[in-house]
Amino acid sequence: MAYLVKQSDRAPAVTAPVPVDESLPRACVIGAGSSGITAAKHLYLAGIPFDCYELGSDIGGTWVFDNSNGQSACYDSLEINTSCARMAYSDFPMPEDYPPYARHDQVRDYFEHYVDHFGFRHTITFDTTVEDVSRTADGRWEVRITGPGGTETRTYDAVLVANGHHWDPRWPEPAYPGDFAGEQIHAHDYRSGDQLQGRDVVVVGAGNSAMDIAVEASFTARTTTWSVRRTEWVLRKFFLGRPSDQVALPGWLPWWVTAARLRLGATVAGSMTKYGLPAPTHKPGQSHPVQSDQIRARLDAGAVTARPGIERLDGDRVVFVDGTSAPADLIVWATGYHVSFPFFKPELVSAQDNELPLWKRAVHPDLPGLYFLGLVQAIGAVMPIAEAQSAWIAETLAGHYVPPSDAVIRRQMLADHERDKRQFYASPRHTMEVDFDHYLWDLERERKAGRARATSSRMSRVAPTATTPVPGGGGARVRRTVARGLLRAVRWKTVGEVPQRGVLVGAPHTSNWDWVLTLLLAWRYGITIKLLVKQELFVGPLGWLLRRTGAVKLDRKNPAATIKQLLAEAEGDDPWLIGIAAEGTRSRGDYWKSGFYRIARQTGLPITLAFLDAPSRTVGWGPTFHPTGDVSADMDVLREFYADKTGFRPEGFTPPRLREEG
Repeated sequence: MAYLVKQSDRAPAVTAPVPVDESLPRACVIGAGSSGITAAKHLYLAGIPFDCYELGSDIGGTWVFDNSNGQSACYDSLEINTSCARMAYSDFPMPEDYPPYARHDQVRDYFEHYVDHFGFRHTITFDTTVEDVSRTADGRWEVRITGPGGTETRTYDAVLVANGHHWDPRWPEPAYPGDFAGEQIHAHDYRSGDQLQGRDVVVVGAGNSAMDIAVEASFTARTTTWSVRRTEWVLRKFFLGRPSDQVALPGWLPWWVTAARLRLGATVAGSMTKYGLPAPTHKPGQSHPVQSDQIRARLDAGAVTARPGIERLDGDRVVFVDGTSAPADLIVWATGYHVSFPFFKPELVSAQDNELPLWKRAVHPDLPGLYFLGLVQAIGAVMPIAEAQSAWIAETLAGHYVPPSDAVIRRQMLADHERDKRQFYASPRHTMEVDFDHYLWDLERERKAGRARATSSRMSRVAPTATTPVPGGGGARVRRTVARGLLRAVRWKTVGEVPQRGVLVGAPHTSNWDWVLTLLLAWRYGITIKLLVKQELFVGPLGWLLRRTGAVKLDRKNPAATIKQLLAEAEGDDPWLIGIAAEGTRSRGDYWKSGFYRIARQTGLPITLAFLDAPSRTVGWGPTFHPTGDVSADMDVLREFYADKTGFRPEGFTPPRLREEG
């Protein structure tokens, strides 16, 4: 379901010190804002040795008004644009008496209580600047810090970057032509309406901060002009009396569903063109959403005048592209931020045009041990995303999660990047864009897969038997229980040793339940399985279902290429096993499926003998062997295995496809 934190989700307070396991990798967390503190919490509770460095003396980063670190963009009227239940950390709901959209001071208090509730305040080193982070010759990380005790360098196995991305102001590039006689500030330096009192203010930008400042100026300034170069769809914070972002759907649904929800919200909110703004050149859902319940009212009242983009500056006036002009002695540039890391040398890490390709928006593929937290522009809140990333990294450092191969990581990263380019219009603000619910769902799915890889790696020395359940998380236990109940209900039995990883070659359709049984058995015994299905079935509802079950498109013209690409996910001595083949009643007659045999021949990969026999309600796994190319000899192996496991001995047949191979 969609992310929504309830009061019942609150975790017990941590009242006793958590022991540190010095055998685990040592980590460094940079920053104690909303991303840094959840990273510290997860590392602390996992017993991982770490240091967390904060530039100032406050917890909460940008949500702290006049933060002592000098980098906060918080202003006195700031409130969250994501409702409390969707912004809170998963195990620590915001107080019940908070309004649906909390004020900045309430958010700061929430972070303070979070740190104390989980008992890790002592792990944060305040008033400390991270001067430099560099790679050592052995692949570790040297971190130079300057604090109350002076400057020193420490070495770490991992660095978690949580320095935020709303602190380095981006001014118009290039600057607008002309001269301006008044004052210019960036929205980062705006604090309160006192800065706008009695002035002719022009606010430039289409984001949330621009609208907030324009609304505030409409009450205190002499005149307020709001300049928008590219109009956004302005959504309302409430829909039918409840926070509009809580009308959300499960993250596994396709993107067009989220886009349709945003389109509905934009339609209900109404167009901004009647106020003199140009019509948006993109559809709702193709840009980062913005919300305001007050901007329309102030425009209707004539307290804010909307204008298109700026053409030039002209002394005490600003001239717009439609030929109109407005008086101005203060321009507030709400034009976004650069993504920057002052502690990295540019040749090591940089984000040109705010673009920094990362796997799952957290892992740098070329720099092992370097992680980025909360470096997203989410259709939703950053905090739960940073929390999920922190839990994932803690699992990795503790050895409970194993990533896929480098080839898979890069392929997924490229695919995600290409998808985002299709979904959002080209802009520096969209280089880090993610769909909140889908991201959380997708990352949880990867964490489960990584835990399974870690379990398989640990258990590879001792093959589990059919009666030995494989450990897993809560979701795995639920699936195992469901599968066990269903298989028991239809009286299925299992013979032979159960492999941990397998590939099922099949073409599921409505009259063939072999693949369903195989997936149930995979759930029951904790097998990581890939279902290879012909490409033409990946359409409509069936295609959606196949993708949800982790199916892989099989190129039937070159199945070996598909298999080899899949095998890139194997690591070390833990390869995929080919040939967990769904075998039905036809195996009793003159036919035995053997597509996996042909693929194994082409790739040189082993076959794990397997069958599903409907009449006897038996699934069997056997030894692994390499096809010899001698069809008769290989068929003898298959027959002996089948006869040994079922007591039935088919004689005198050779599968048609094997005859073709022969």
